[in-house]
Amino acid sequence: MRTSIVLLALSIILISCNNHQKDFSNLESISFYDFKGSEITMDQLKKEWNTTINPIIHEDIRNEQRVKDLYIKTIRDNSSNEDYLVLVASTSNINTYSGKVIRSFKDGFKLSDTTVTCTNCGPEFQGELVDGEWICANKGKGTDDCMKTSTLDY
Repeated sequence: MRTSIVLLALSIILISCNNHQKDFSNLESISFYDFKGSEITMDQLKKEWNTTINPIIHEDIRNEQRVKDLYIKTIRDNSSNEDYLVLVASTSNINTYSGKVIRSFKDGFKLSDTTVTCTNCGPEFQGELVDGEWICANKGKGTDDCMKTSTLDY
């Protein structure tokens, strides 16, 4: 009986330990900092991101792109197996997604100085990391017409 109670208690502890995932659904409640360490609002972040993604418009895209939605996802580096948190932007162009690595900083997250934008690569963000370098692919395999653009903030 005592063994059963101990096993039950250990099971509950193990199950609760595996459920410690952070909730990133409300980005407005998260503090973001630019790559220099200055806090920025969600509106400033989107405005700067719009400036970053618009110079790469492909000649087939006639409308100016705008960040539509932002969300955070975890991406595992295909080579090092290290996990990275990435802030992903879906845009007004259904075939264009953009991403930035984010790292814990102060009470929120600091944005990387590098933005990757994948265009015509699929119906969702297809950015992947290999040894810390961005590629646009689907599980390491490129697709026809897929275009990657990396932008460095300064």
